[in-house]
This record gives sequence, structure tokens and C-alpha cells, in this order.
Amino acid sequence: MAAMLHDELHIVVTECGNGIWEWEICCRGEPLSVRMRDGPFGSEEVAVAAGKIALCEFLELLESEQESDA
Repeated sequence: MAAMLHDELHIVVTECGNGIWEWEICCRGEPLSVRMRDGPFGSEEVAVAAGKIALCEFLELLESEQESDA
């Protein structure tokens, strides 16, 4: 499942106004049912970098959960 989600999950970065940015993990363009997001960040680049790290950590957690269930 985590491998399948790897292709479907992505980060959406949004400007909230006044140069404030936030990221959110989405699946096929839609927010997850349990929203995963963070901010504020002072630039788009920092929000993208933080979001990519969060997405990698989320996918690693999913994979480790699957391995422990097997």
C-alpha cells in the first residue's frame, strides 16, 4: 500500500497572504481525510522543503507499519 501511495501522495504549497506559506499532504489533488499540514513559513522554497521532508517521513512510517503488520 505504501508503494502505491508513494505515487499518489504529493505536497501542495499555498500562499496564505503577506508572504506566509504552508504545505499540505494531498492524495490525487485532495487533502487527506486527516489533514496533514504545517506553516507558517517565510518563503515558498522553505515550505516546499519542509513539506518534502514531512512526506518522506510519512511514507517511511507507513512502510514500517506495514512491515510490522506482516
